Amino acid sequence: MDAGEPQRVPQEDDRLPEQRRWSRRAQAVAAVVWPSFLAAALATMLFFAFVDPGEMEEAMTHPLEFNRMTGYGVGFFFFWLIALVSSAVSVYLLRTAHRNSRSNGDRD
Repeated sequence: MDAGEPQRVPQEDDRLPEQRRWSRRAQAVAAVVWPSFLAAALATMLFFAFVDPGEMEEAMTHPLEFNRMTGYGVGFFFFWLIALVSSAVSVYLLRTAHRNSRSNGDRD
């Protein structure tokens, strides 16, 4: 490199192919799935710290045949579904609010 030549700053286009940016849709999916997964994990731990799936089966009027591990799994996916819907609604509301504010010229 020449001493008088200015040093070139790397540009965004100089990235390696494997460092590709996520699409907007992929970012939205990750923003919904990952936090909802963590929330479901926490909810599952807290809920099943106090409730035994085996005792839940005994309390049912129409008992289902399942073992404790199945109960834990069903509980986790139930909590994940609730957290997923909550996160998805939040992302939807943020995106539509952003579109509406652009179309209205940010009038409040």
